[in-house]
Amino acid sequence: MGATSLIMQIICLRQLLSTFSGNELIIGIALAVWLVLVAAGSFLGTKFTFKNAFGISFLVVALSAQPSVMIIKIVRELAGFAPGEVIPLSITILWTVLSMTALCITIGIQFPLAVGYLKEKAPEVYGLEAAGAFGGGLVFTFLLAGTVDSYSVASVITAINIGLSCYLLRKKNLLALLIIPLVFYVAGLTVLSSYHYGGIEITERRESRYGEIAVFKKDNQFSVYSSEKYLFSYPDPQVEEMKAHMPMSIHPVSTHILIIGGSPAVIREFLRYPVSRLDFVEIDSTLIDISKKILTVDDRSSLQDRRVRIVAMDARRFIKTLNLKHYDLIVLNMPEPSSASTNRFYTVEFFEEVKSVLREKGILYLSLPTSSGYIGRRMQVANGSIFASLKKVFPHVEVSSEEYGIITASRHIIDTAPDGLIAGTAQSAAGSKYFRPYILRDAFDPLKISMVKGRLNKIQTLNTDKRPVSYLYNLMLWSEIHGGTWLNAVFSLSEREIMILISILFISVTALFLKKRNIVPFTLFTTGYVTIAFTLIVILAYQAHAGYIYEKIGLLTGTFMLGGALGAYGARRLKKPLYWLRIYDLFLMVLMMSATALMNVEVMFYLLIFGAGTLGGGQFAAAAITLRGTGMSATAGKLYAVDLAGSFLGSFLTALLTVPLIGMHKTILFLLIMKAASFIFLVRYRKIA
Repeated sequence: MGATSLIMQIICLRQLLSTFSGNELIIGIALAVWLVLVAAGSFLGTKFTFKNAFGISFLVVALSAQPSVMIIKIVRELAGFAPGEVIPLSITILWTVLSMTALCITIGIQFPLAVGYLKEKAPEVYGLEAAGAFGGGLVFTFLLAGTVDSYSVASVITAINIGLSCYLLRKKNLLALLIIPLVFYVAGLTVLSSYHYGGIEITERRESRYGEIAVFKKDNQFSVYSSEKYLFSYPDPQVEEMKAHMPMSIHPVSTHILIIGGSPAVIREFLRYPVSRLDFVEIDSTLIDISKKILTVDDRSSLQDRRVRIVAMDARRFIKTLNLKHYDLIVLNMPEPSSASTNRFYTVEFFEEVKSVLREKGILYLSLPTSSGYIGRRMQVANGSIFASLKKVFPHVEVSSEEYGIITASRHIIDTAPDGLIAGTAQSAAGSKYFRPYILRDAFDPLKISMVKGRLNKIQTLNTDKRPVSYLYNLMLWSEIHGGTWLNAVFSLSEREIMILISILFISVTALFLKKRNIVPFTLFTTGYVTIAFTLIVILAYQAHAGYIYEKIGLLTGTFMLGGALGAYGARRLKKPLYWLRIYDLFLMVLMMSATALMNVEVMFYLLIFGAGTLGGGQFAAAAITLRGTGMSATAGKLYAVDLAGSFLGSFLTALLTVPLIGMHKTILFLLIMKAASFIFLVRYRKIA
């Protein structure tokens, strides 16, 4: 039960990430939706008392698994959105709910039914479910991720649940239903292959360890997307020439060059210059292979040049392996910082790493979203934060006009006078078809540059790994597309006002519990909120640190569930459960206070998530024992629902409000305050309900 439900959760999360352009805020939204629906199912499960309810629940899970994944896969087609188009927040939430409702409610119903099936052993059921979930996370991460596509995995989950239903119901004739996953699988592939996006052909769609890669073809041009985020088109000689000759015009004597991301076709243009070494770094080896397949013979031969090295590695990790100042020019060809996976290449920490491998006169070159004539508020916040972050690290930072979106940074003075730039590239760019001298005069017009700097200098907020601008960027983008009255109202609030707003909400919820003297359920509610919010913060911080949450989401989630299993198992026979409820609150506060200092080594992210899971599982078991009496399955179901209700609010508010607007550190501070309140109420609690 735990293993299959977690694998389905991972599949749905990964597919939602792919569908909604790799935006990590989707993790928070999807977890919130998943948790509230499972909580509703857990509450409903206390009402089912007929004999075979538990066995039938597995059959319902089997019938809803594949349709859930298929709906997520075709959301864009159903809702009328093209590849790469940003989907509004309201539509995002709506389709997330629609795709997962049947599956999640049934999974929630299973918990109280399992408690009744195992003769009222709620802590044991909680622990077994969590242990199974950890096993499912391990299987997915190390055996399935990147090797078996999501729809095939969902088909296997369907078959497993049909088999379990047959076993529990003792009806072998139900094995005939094993034809269902095969029928769904064939039907799903037929549906997926039938979409052509108005004349655009899908030539390849493949899941890698880092996202779902899709290649579209119209006429003779290919467009490559990763998790529905546009990466590049090929052939696209105009863009390829710009991305090579523009940086080389600023630093024409570059002999050692590092290119991070983008189309490998730009290598052809860089090799027009007297380059001694060119490193092209891309984290996703599958994307590299697909890119090579669509290149012409001549462009593929450029990749075989003895001066060129193609490296399949995370660029930040690659840079950290270098000990010397290697490069004259580093070109960042990453997409805009609209997700944490790309934002981590625009932070103060990354710029420090880049600076360490640039030679004395070396230059970092990057381009950001452009505008025509005016820089809007969203672009001002995102680009201004990156501009401020570059100035924090480099003494010299220059920009282009807003139509080009170029920013360069160096230890040394950068000369962007158009005449000098034109002279530097006259010979090497002579054979180019689209790159012309007038482009440099337009891009580096002194008056336009002055206007851009004036606009960007108004933003003083730094973009860091712990407070990425990408989340706020996405909220602002959603607001612009959606019309966003309430989002715009939120943006107008100060950090202090945000904290007050959340505090009022917390006090209101607290009052509802205290009105009926439900201190123990209140503690479990805050634990659900705090543990999931804290875990989400650690996951987002992990994405900023490592950059491959798509691959490791299963292991991270499984680690949390393993902690929950061990915590529940260890607490199943507590003699003083109320005392231990207080101890768990104290340990949760200690864990959160130490988190900021520990989130800099990969293994610590897993230990922090494991710790949160352990304390959450222990508190659930202690709460169940504290309130034990007749009807344990009903009590366990209600406690489970309260726990998940807190988790829902914690996931939703953390993803859409606190992390984007006040950052990770202050969000953790609020969680500390919440747990401190819970501890105080427990200390004053005397009467055991």
